[in-house]
Amino acid sequence: MRQLVNVLKLADVTKLYELYYGGSFTMSFPTGATVVGIKCTDGVVVATDSLITWGTHVLSEKGIKAFKLTDSIVLASAGLTSDYQMLVNRLQAQIKLYELNQKKSITVKALSKMIANTLYSTRMAPLYVQTVVVGVDAAGPQLYTLDMGGSLIPDEFTATGTGTGSAYGVLENSLKIEVTVKEAEEIAIKAVKAGISRDVQSGGEIRIMSVTDSGVTERVVS
Repeated sequence: MRQLVNVLKLADVTKLYELYYGGSFTMSFPTGATVVGIKCTDGVVVATDSLITWGTHVLSEKGIKAFKLTDSIVLASAGLTSDYQMLVNRLQAQIKLYELNQKKSITVKALSKMIANTLYSTRMAPLYVQTVVVGVDAAGPQLYTLDMGGSLIPDEFTATGTGTGSAYGVLENSLKIEVTVKEAEEIAIKAVKAGISRDVQSGGEIRIMSVTDSGVTERVVS
């Protein structure tokens, strides 16, 4: 069930397009990715691959699929590169407006709801993204998964993109009830490597971003 909720597939997008607009959908676009998120006792971890493709063409092996939105919140996404880049740019502006008006830092839950509202408002002409939001605030470490229709799902761990099946095998086999950030980073790397090894649309480097009370740290594994 978890995989059915989280996997973003071209077939799903095709059906959605045909349902709303009629006719056939023949556009070829990139949906390939392996994105993993893990909630820990002392923080949250996300890891992604870096391959950007268009159909069967490799555009870049240095693509960025995880973004630092604030000093304590990170968004990672699978899907159409231009769509999640545009979403990140919009969110950065909305965060500044929120913090200016509210005179306080935005929480992980508030930002996740903001993203959900944005995706829901565009559901008739959806952004082709499957996002994972992680962060730490006064409520502790948090992880949310959002689909392109705006569904907001809190979870302990998640995976999305075309490499999801292989990644979940590693996550479900390796994760304990409670893990530290250090432990989760190694598990996340293994999960993304599994996605890369079995999914032709995932590849490149592995980018890991960890969020703790001290802020966001990032490293790349070749």
